[in-house]
Amino acid sequence: MENPKKFTVVFYVEYPYYFPHFLPIGEVFEQNGHRVVYVLSEKQNRENMTSIAKKNGIEYTFSDELIFSEQTDAVLFANPFEKIEKVQGLSVFLEHGIGTKSTSFFPFVKQVDLYLVEGEHKYRYMKQNYPKHASKLAKVGFSKLDPIVNFSEKSKIDLLQKYCLDPEKKTILYAPTFFPSSIERMKDSFPMDFSGYNIIVKPHYLSYERKRYKGQRKKLFHWSRYPNCVVLPLDEYNIVPFLAISDVMISDESSAMFEFAALNKPVVSNQYFKLRWSYFLFPWKLKRRIDSSKNRFRTMFDIALNYQETIRLTKLGLKDPKRKEKERLMFQKEICGDVDGMSSYRIYGEILKRLML
Repeated sequence: MENPKKFTVVFYVEYPYYFPHFLPIGEVFEQNGHRVVYVLSEKQNRENMTSIAKKNGIEYTFSDELIFSEQTDAVLFANPFEKIEKVQGLSVFLEHGIGTKSTSFFPFVKQVDLYLVEGEHKYRYMKQNYPKHASKLAKVGFSKLDPIVNFSEKSKIDLLQKYCLDPEKKTILYAPTFFPSSIERMKDSFPMDFSGYNIIVKPHYLSYERKRYKGQRKKLFHWSRYPNCVVLPLDEYNIVPFLAISDVMISDESSAMFEFAALNKPVVSNQYFKLRWSYFLFPWKLKRRIDSSKNRFRTMFDIALNYQETIRLTKLGLKDPKRKEKERLMFQKEICGDVDGMSSYRIYGEILKRLML
C-alpha cells in the first residue's frame, strides 16, 4: 500500500515482553518510510530495556512526551493505558497475550480508536458484547508469530549451538508463567528426567524481577547446572525463536502455550500450581484470573495433574507429535487467526487506512 505521506508511529513498551509483538509491525512501517519510535517504561529495568532497544537498532526514548504529542499520528498499546484520553493521535490496542488468564482488557475497546483482534473467537465475542464499537475491530492475526514462518533450519542450528545444545536431539521448551505457576511444583530432577533431550527454560520476565518469586529463581538456578538444560537469562526477552526450534512445550497458564499450539506442535499444560494463601482462602480469585470462556480450547493440550504425568505426556508428545493435530488445526484460526507471516502487514494496512480518512 503506497502512501506519499509519512507518519510518526509510537509503540508504548510497558514491559520487555511486548517487544516481540511490536517489532515486526514497526519493521513494516519503517520499510515504508515512516518514523517509528519506541517509548520505554521508566517503571521497568531501565538497563535491560535499553539493551534490548540497542540490540534491535531502534529509535527509543524513556520520555512519554511523544505519546501525547500533536506530531504523533498513531500510538500502539499492549495494555490498557490510564491516560488514553490525552492521546491526540490514533490510539491502537493489541493484547499482549492470547492465553487463559483473564485480563479484563475487552472494555478498553470503548476508549481506543482501533482494537486489533487475532482470531474468530475474540472477534465474535467483541462484536456480540460491544456492538456499538464493532467498527473499531480489525481481525489481523498475531504479529508475534510472523518471524516464525520464515525461520530457517540454519537459524535453528545456530541458536542451539549458541547455548551449547545438541542439534541432533529433540528440544523441550518449558515456558511457565509467573502466577499461577508450576515452577515450584516441578522436581529438581527435571533435566535429569529428560537427559536424552535438550531442555530450554524460558521464565517469565516477572519471575526474575519480583522479590516474591525468589523460590522460582532458586529452582531455575538448580536446573541451570545440568549440561542439557539452558535457563534463558533476563535479557533473552523474545520467546519466538525458541518456539520455532522446540519440538514440545511444557507450560501452565502462559499464553505462550496457545502460540506454540498454533504452530501445530504438542503442548503439555501443568495444572498443579503453587498458589498464594489468599487463593486458598478465596478460590474465586483464581477463577476470576483464569478466563473460563477458553476452556474448550484445552482439548488441544495434554493436561498434567502432577509431575509424573508431565514426564509421561511430554515423552508421548515427542514420540507422537501428530496426536491432537486435528484439535490444534481446528482451533488455530479461532485463537491466533492466520499464521502466515503477514499479520504485521495487515496491521499496517488497518492503521494506514484510518490515518488516511
